[in-house]
Amino acid sequence: MIVTNEIAITMQSTHRLVTVILLSYNRPTYLREALASVSAQSYPNIEVIVIDNPSLLSGEIEKIVSEFKQARLLKNSVNLGYAGGMNVGIKEARGYYICLTEDDIVLDRECISQLADYIDTRQETTLVAPIQYNMSDLTIRCAGGEFTLGAVYRKRIIGAGEKDIGQFGTSIRVSYVPGSTIFCRLSEMKHLNGFREDFFMYFEDTELCARILKAGGEIHVVTGAKAFHFDPSMSQPIETIQYHNIKNFFSLYTLHAPFKVLPEFVFRYAILETVKDLLKGKTKFHLRIKALLWVLMNLPRLVKDRLTSVTLINR
Repeated sequence: MIVTNEIAITMQSTHRLVTVILLSYNRPTYLREALASVSAQSYPNIEVIVIDNPSLLSGEIEKIVSEFKQARLLKNSVNLGYAGGMNVGIKEARGYYICLTEDDIVLDRECISQLADYIDTRQETTLVAPIQYNMSDLTIRCAGGEFTLGAVYRKRIIGAGEKDIGQFGTSIRVSYVPGSTIFCRLSEMKHLNGFREDFFMYFEDTELCARILKAGGEIHVVTGAKAFHFDPSMSQPIETIQYHNIKNFFSLYTLHAPFKVLPEFVFRYAILETVKDLLKGKTKFHLRIKALLWVLMNLPRLVKDRLTSVTLINR
């Protein structure tokens, strides 16, 4: 779609309010740089909400947020994970648009302007995201991706590990963007009921993307928008990560995979992988059993949600 000069002028004169929702958990080392990058955005109409999932370092996080007069801190009484934490911010947001980001992400100065300008004239586009780069070597971390819910799960991350030499056009239509940097209309995110809070963390962004695609929306990466990701740090116990990873993987398939692939999928990932985990050791085996039992206990609700049809309001 070609944006004329007249549209571009109108677009820049409106500057609809963008609510930046920044999720924080136990990483004050990165938080100050993340907030500084939000405060330095060229886009002139921004409100900032920091959501803190409680940790031993929440006191330090509160002090850092107080340095940024533009930012408002919301302190959760318990750790709601990525999904629940972001939903708290979505409920409090006042903007026409929301930009979801995290404490280990630094936004390029033009990032929000690029994302807002792109989506403002494209009603068919539901979700946009910047290209993410690794902070350590400036290689591409993620330029979106594609996933397939077949008998074998496949996900391809576009550009991972590559240098950005202008190999992409102005945008890339994808089926997946990471939850660490997402930009969309607040009304549509609320219409979609935000993230599934039972996912807590892991696969919650893939599940949201699957819902958007099912509802007829489009997902684009805007290549002029850039975000930089600090090297990942382990902020949750490994057992917690493994449990949610397995639980949400099976929940994702229950909610969105074609019925025809489910028998082979269950055999491959529920039966064979459980046997492999048993041979590897009791800990991982017990985590898998715990995760599978959660899915079985919640199966009626997941199937009911699968059958619920959602149409996006801008279609």
